[in-house]
Amino acid sequence: DQSYTDFYNKIYMNLPGAWGSYERWLLYRNMLENPPEWPREDKKIQVKISPRLSVSFPITTSSKLYFNYGHFYQRAPVSFLYSLNIYPAAVTLPNPNLSMGRTVSYEFGYEQQFLEDFLFNVAFYYKDFRDQPLSQSYINYYHDNIVTTYVPDKYRDVRGVELRLERTFGRWITFWANYDYMLQSYGQSGLQKIYENKLEAKDEQRSANLITTTPLPRAHVNLNFRTPSDWGPRVLDMNILGDIYVNFLYKWQAGGQMLWNPQEPDIKKQQWLDIVDYSNLDMRVSKLFKIRNYKFELVLTIQNLLDQKRLETDNMLKSQLDNYKSSLKLPFNEGEQKGDDKWGEWDKSHIDLGWWQAPLFLNPRKVLLGFRFEF
Repeated sequence: DQSYTDFYNKIYMNLPGAWGSYERWLLYRNMLENPPEWPREDKKIQVKISPRLSVSFPITTSSKLYFNYGHFYQRAPVSFLYSLNIYPAAVTLPNPNLSMGRTVSYEFGYEQQFLEDFLFNVAFYYKDFRDQPLSQSYINYYHDNIVTTYVPDKYRDVRGVELRLERTFGRWITFWANYDYMLQSYGQSGLQKIYENKLEAKDEQRSANLITTTPLPRAHVNLNFRTPSDWGPRVLDMNILGDIYVNFLYKWQAGGQMLWNPQEPDIKKQQWLDIVDYSNLDMRVSKLFKIRNYKFELVLTIQNLLDQKRLETDNMLKSQLDNYKSSLKLPFNEGEQKGDDKWGEWDKSHIDLGWWQAPLFLNPRKVLLGFRFEF
């Protein structure tokens, strides 16, 4: 930058102290905070109003309709505001005046209590995300001078429905479970890449600015088992079977689909392949001991309780990945290669994973033991 070069030559070279000394550098650094004759901008203060509204309509003594509405603001990551990153032939400039992203949320639901302890809830929701930070790059003709900064040009909207069943009160057992069906769309109002080359610029202008994702339903089940404090025989003035907690957390999410032949321009000939669903079960067991005024809790946590293996295809070598693809028997194949395999399957005899499998399964069962002491 010529302005910095002029500032360095005129100021640094004439400061007291030897060239390269700490004394000269300290004076120079202090002057950099307010360079003389450099234009400065006043800090922009962002003032936002965040209205909220919640309304409940009782239907019976055990059921209600409700509506929630609100505006929420999120500050951009600190690195987007203040971090300067310099790379060979490229630089990422911060934007300290980057606007805060805004989320407008709507929720309409119905809640029903039954059998005294059980609560059922169904909620329809919509969230509108605006002014989200977008990295915008300015690229010169030869791609050897790329400047990137952040602008509030990204948007996203989320809509869906959630079913929830829970029992929050119980002497022995409590639980909650939910099922969420969600659809997302996202894009940007401007261009993410601005090219000096007019041909590349036209291609960027023709690219789609709105993308709608495939819905990926997900579900959670959380089951808690607890023994009462005064339950069981007493040994050494303690109920050895009391205050035992056992928790199971199960997660599931649909895998969705992937485009098998992304280079195919004809939409009618594009082939979509199902992806293996994600599921996981964790367990946590704890025992609380009470001795006079002290509490001691022993905790056992087991992650991936069923020791499920999930194939990480991103960690395959190229030749390994090609062999894996060719070994799959897919619904749109013909002859002996026709089948019902999904992307991510690995436990069938005809599937070729290759010999280098160390980085392919990175979710082993983990057993963690801990304790907590209160006094």
